[in-house]
Amino acid sequence: MKVLVTGASGYVGRAVLRDLEAAGHGIVAAVRDPARLPPRWRDRAAAVGEISADTDWSAALSGVDAVVHLASPSAPGGLADDILDRIVVAGTKRLAEAAQRAGARRFVFMSSVKAVGETTPFAGVDETVDPAPEDSYGRAKIAAERALQDTALSYPGLEVAILRPPPVYGPGSGGNVRRIIDFLRGAPPVLPLGILGNRRSFLHRDNLASATLACLEKPEAAGRTFFVTDGEPLSTGALVRRILTALDRRALLLPLPAAGLSRLGATGRRLGASCVFDDTALRRTLDWKPVVDGRAGMLEAVRFAADPLQTAVRGDQPC
Repeated sequence: MKVLVTGASGYVGRAVLRDLEAAGHGIVAAVRDPARLPPRWRDRAAAVGEISADTDWSAALSGVDAVVHLASPSAPGGLADDILDRIVVAGTKRLAEAAQRAGARRFVFMSSVKAVGETTPFAGVDETVDPAPEDSYGRAKIAAERALQDTALSYPGLEVAILRPPPVYGPGSGGNVRRIIDFLRGAPPVLPLGILGNRRSFLHRDNLASATLACLEKPEAAGRTFFVTDGEPLSTGALVRRILTALDRRALLLPLPAAGLSRLGATGRRLGASCVFDDTALRRTLDWKPVVDGRAGMLEAVRFAADPLQTAVRGDQPC
């Protein structure tokens, strides 16, 4: 297939381009600035402006068989609702309609677990859960999902597949996992982070790229929405211990029950909350499994972050 990838210069986008190329697909890398792409892909770049209801996709979609829509605001927490609606909702709908007119058959949309909420019961949730997004970004993502589903009903020739990843990490990543790694590198030897009684899902970048390729290639993905994770949820305390081990650091983690953290306000509630998403449907429907083990992937991410040279030159940023 010839595949248009939006957000191609982002942290996840580069991994998706790599896997598409390795699988023998042709790629069109939709970016604002082709110079942000590695040189090997710049000759396949399509420069597009801001994504909105007015974006002209005609040149980028010429001859394209499928679309992987990764592009998303880089700092959504600071954006007003109307801006998020313009980029995430109206922009996604515009791209899907343009893709259908151009003859594309498959449209893979990168949503987020934020579309359904950021806290779950300890046991977790699957795709049957009623969405209850907790912020503007999550509300924009679920609105974009619904707009895509409506578009697919209006244009039966367009097959839509939706992925909802949890926090993504890997070598050179940003985000919350990277912030925890950076904090623990210089943290004191006694930490009140032995938090027990919660579980949280995580996802290595290469596992997300692999799942994206499966949604693109497998006929069974059409019309489906999937969670995708590394598989093994971790308590906050277990995550901290895993990172400390990778850093070759010793620290005394004071055990804290997750239920008691709510007394510490919003930050405490977030640290103690469970956020677990069951991706059994993805694994069974598409015969998919992670390509990177969560423990090995975290070790790789921590070692990269702890290397001053790697940290200084890293160019990837989260999508």
